[in-house]
Amino acid sequence: MQQKTQLSNGLTVVSERVPELRSCSLGIWCGAGSRFESDQQAGLSHFLEHMFFKGTASRTAYDIAVTMDSVGGQLNAFTDREHTCYYARVMDRHMPMALDILSDMVNHSLFEEEEIEREKGVVLEEIKMYEDTPDDQVFELFNRGFYQTHALGRPIIGYSERVNSLTRQDLVDYVNQRYHPGNLMIAAAGQLDHDQLVELVEKYFRDARPNGGPPPGNPAPTPGQHRSVYHKACEQTYLCLGAPGIAYVDPRRYTMLVLDSVLGGCMSSRLFQEIREKRGLVYSVSTIQTALSDCGTFGVFAGTSAEKVPEVIKVARDIFAEVGSQGITDEELERAKELLKGALALNLESTSSRMMRIARNNLYFGRFVPVEETIEKIESVTHAEVKELAGWLLDPKRYSLAALGPVTEVDGVEAQPLPESYATTGKNAQ
Repeated sequence: MQQKTQLSNGLTVVSERVPELRSCSLGIWCGAGSRFESDQQAGLSHFLEHMFFKGTASRTAYDIAVTMDSVGGQLNAFTDREHTCYYARVMDRHMPMALDILSDMVNHSLFEEEEIEREKGVVLEEIKMYEDTPDDQVFELFNRGFYQTHALGRPIIGYSERVNSLTRQDLVDYVNQRYHPGNLMIAAAGQLDHDQLVELVEKYFRDARPNGGPPPGNPAPTPGQHRSVYHKACEQTYLCLGAPGIAYVDPRRYTMLVLDSVLGGCMSSRLFQEIREKRGLVYSVSTIQTALSDCGTFGVFAGTSAEKVPEVIKVARDIFAEVGSQGITDEELERAKELLKGALALNLESTSSRMMRIARNNLYFGRFVPVEETIEKIESVTHAEVKELAGWLLDPKRYSLAALGPVTEVDGVEAQPLPESYATTGKNAQ
C-alpha cells in the first residue's frame, strides 16, 4: 500500500508498506543539488552532505555512527544535480530510531568551525581521488564543454578553491534557503505503518526551520556542441560521445530505456557485442544517460588504447547511424522489454530501491507510478517509436566529444594539456 500526506508546514511524507519484508528504508530528500548553486557556491550541496554527519546539539558524529552500527543499520547520503538524500536502512522495529537520527542531522547539525575545517581536508582528498580517476574525469570534461558556464557543467563535488573558501555562514545561509519543510520530502518503504510514520515526522520536524518560500531555480541551458581533447599521462584514452537527451518526465522515457538497453545498456547490446566481444577493442564500453527534470544527455563511454581510438569512434558512429536509420530488430525489442521488466522486479525486492522509486516518482511526477503502469508502458513501446526517437537522438550532427588520455589528437582535434586550474577552479577547460 502506498500513501501520501502533506503536513501543515508543507513537508511531504510518502510511504509504501511491504509487509513481507522485515527491513525498512527511510530517506530525507531535499531539493538541494549542484545545479542550484552559484559559481561561488560550487560544491556547497555536496559539502553540506558531509557536514550533516558531523554532530548535532544532542549527538556527536561518533554517537550517530555507533547508534546505527549497534542495530546493524546502514546510514548514508548522496548528492546529485537536483537533490540531496540522507537515508537509512534498518530492521522494521528500529524505524523510529532511524528517523530520529536522520531528522536530528537535518534539523540540528552544529556546523562547528573545527569540523568544517577538518571536513574540507576530506573533501579535498575526494576531489584528488576523482582527478586520479580519468574515466570519471572525462565525464566532467564533457559536461563542462556541453553546459559551458551553467551550473550543470560543474562537478557536483565542486573545485578545491571553492571548497577551501567556504565559511560557516555559507553553510547556514544555504541550509536556511533550502532545508525547510516546503523543500523536503520524507520517503519510506518496508514493514511500516504510514500513520505512525506521519506522527513521528510531525514530532521530529515540529521545530524545523521556517519555510522561506520556493527556493530559486536554475533553468536548463541550451547545450553547446563541442569537441574537447586533453592529454593526460595514463594507460588508456577515455572517450565520451554525447548529445542532448530527454528529461525525466518526457513521455518518451520508456522508449529511451528500450533504446538505451539495445545500444549499450547490457552485455548483449550492440556496442558491447561489436566493440568488445567481436573486435576486442575495449574492456569498458556502455551508453550513458542522464535525465533531469527539464533536460538530459545521452551518449557512449569507452576506454581504450590510444591507437584504437579512431576505430572505436568509427564503430560507435556506425552503430548509431544504423539504428538511427533502420531502428532495431524484433528480437532486440522484446529482449530489451524483458530486461527492463526483470530489473524492475529485482529492484522491488529491496526496500532501498522501493524508497527511492516512490520518492523520485513523487518528486518528478507528483504522484505514485504503479508498477503495473510502468510494465504497461514498457510493453507498449513500438518499433516505430524507437526508430523515431533514434533518428533524432542519434543524429551525428548533434554529438559532442570529450577525450582524455595519452594522445596527440582525437577525431581531428589536437590534444591540449589539461590546465592545473581545472582541478582548483574549473577554469580554462572548455
